[in-house]
Amino acid sequence: MQSSQQRAAFWLVIAGFFALGIMFGAWQVMIPDLQRALGISEGRFGFALTCGVVGSFPAMFYVGRWADRWGARYLMLISCVLCAIAYALLALVNDFFSLVLVVFFMLGAAGALDVAINAAAVNYEQNTQDKKMSFFHAGYSGMASFAAMMTGFALFSGVPFRWIYPTISLAFLILSFIFWRVRSLDNLIHQQKTLANTEKAPTTGRLHLLRQPIILWLSAVIVLCFFSEGSLELWSAAYLRSSLDLPVLIGAAGPAIFHFAMMTGRLSSGWVLRYFDRLNVLIVSGVLASLGMFLAVVTLNPSIILLGFLLAGLSLAAIVPIVFSLAGDRAPSQAGEVISVITILGYAGFMLGPSLIGGLAHAWGLRGAFMALIVAGIGIFGIAVMIRKKIHTSASVVKAPQA
Repeated sequence: MQSSQQRAAFWLVIAGFFALGIMFGAWQVMIPDLQRALGISEGRFGFALTCGVVGSFPAMFYVGRWADRWGARYLMLISCVLCAIAYALLALVNDFFSLVLVVFFMLGAAGALDVAINAAAVNYEQNTQDKKMSFFHAGYSGMASFAAMMTGFALFSGVPFRWIYPTISLAFLILSFIFWRVRSLDNLIHQQKTLANTEKAPTTGRLHLLRQPIILWLSAVIVLCFFSEGSLELWSAAYLRSSLDLPVLIGAAGPAIFHFAMMTGRLSSGWVLRYFDRLNVLIVSGVLASLGMFLAVVTLNPSIILLGFLLAGLSLAAIVPIVFSLAGDRAPSQAGEVISVITILGYAGFMLGPSLIGGLAHAWGLRGAFMALIVAGIGIFGIAVMIRKKIHTSASVVKAPQA
């Protein structure tokens, strides 16, 4: 039975995931408004996102170390303050140069918050033995869906989009104050220093893991998955509102439905994997992700487009836990190392995907650019088939009778 302190720690950690969901859910819906206000194309906006990627990677690299040294709560507090400043600055952006600077700062702050809350989640699980990681990540998706729809309703009601930025900034400041006040929960969300985790681990290196063909292919699956996820999160509203000139509420429904599908998929993936083979689910996920994106671009019917986003979200949600599980099987004595390598590569796809789609949209339009996501789904399917064949071949060799 959970203690009151453990319940408070759970809600504190999930509040960090809620905050990141609010940040991106609202931001994604307002991208078309910001583009129109600045008079810039998808290609130039994609360039601004690329600059943001440059800011996010150093932040994500260093924050992990700082969270272990100073504690996850301190980094969650500082990251929320930085996110509040970034969102307040968005309301003041009035030219392309200032957009690049603010997006650089904002995605750096968001990357720091992402690492900080995941560090807190891992520490919470280790300190309480309460496995809630899927709930934490579902919380991000659920709140992003809610924030997207609320932002859409606000815009539909005539609220100027620049007013929404400082409102969300205030919410981040309030959360920062809460993080500052709850020092009593540090024993549950900080890394506990023990002899076991202070001893120097053997340094076998990480890159050698990628020399295993299956690990390399699993990394490619994660890159394609995160590429599709990041692209749909950031460009689905712009596709509906700008490219297809649909009403703001339908535009907001794009990222909202995608995030809702991701939340549902994350909560139900454990049940699915209990009854179906992991590789078969991975293969089907690639097919359904590709089919979902095909539905989204083949028609101008809003209902079918949103159905495509829903199908893509549900199928992409199951891929990450499957890949992590398979990777852990291939390197059971280095599960943490291999998952770290795959995650870093995956975030490269997540961060670079939206900027690549922006560049393609400059040449082909967003509808044409989304064709790349169909190819990504086909790529996931093809790689999953190769992995299954490779694993089955290896198993047959092991089981073969010795001469």
